[in-house]
Amino acid sequence: MILVYAFSNQWGTNIARRTLSQLKDKLNSPDIVFLPVYFHPRQFFKKYIEHNIYSLVIGLGDGPRYLNRINIETQAKNAYHDQTIYPFSPIFLDLSLPNVDIYDSNHFKISSNMGTYNCNWLAYSTELSLNRRHLSTHHLFFHLPPKSPADFLASNIYRILAENKLIG
Repeated sequence: MILVYAFSNQWGTNIARRTLSQLKDKLNSPDIVFLPVYFHPRQFFKKYIEHNIYSLVIGLGDGPRYLNRINIETQAKNAYHDQTIYPFSPIFLDLSLPNVDIYDSNHFKISSNMGTYNCNWLAYSTELSLNRRHLSTHHLFFHLPPKSPADFLASNIYRILAENKLIG
């Protein structure tokens, strides 16, 4: 089972939410769960991640407005604004990325800057949970350029997943 989630504003009009809808149309598989995340991600984490097992977790979030490529994030930070997410846990956690050797550098960029807001909170919490439970789940997070068309982003994400054999 694969989980694909996207942060959403209350209207579902942000780029991550629109890309999630486009990806759902492209992937259309009973083995993939597509879910939006509203507001603070704590309830989402507790309901859909904390006690579940997936082969792959893919997160989508809106990147900063200056972003012009899809960022493949490699690590999350134990910080939410100016607070610690989990006291006495590592400052940084590397995401348990699958092998993603094939990607178009015109459309993707490797990044280690998740920020310190909701995307980072959920990525850090997910990775910490995977590590503590000793799961072999792979974990990908994409920050999306807000000014790009959702179909274009979904097509490129679909392509990177297919070419790296992360989906059937």
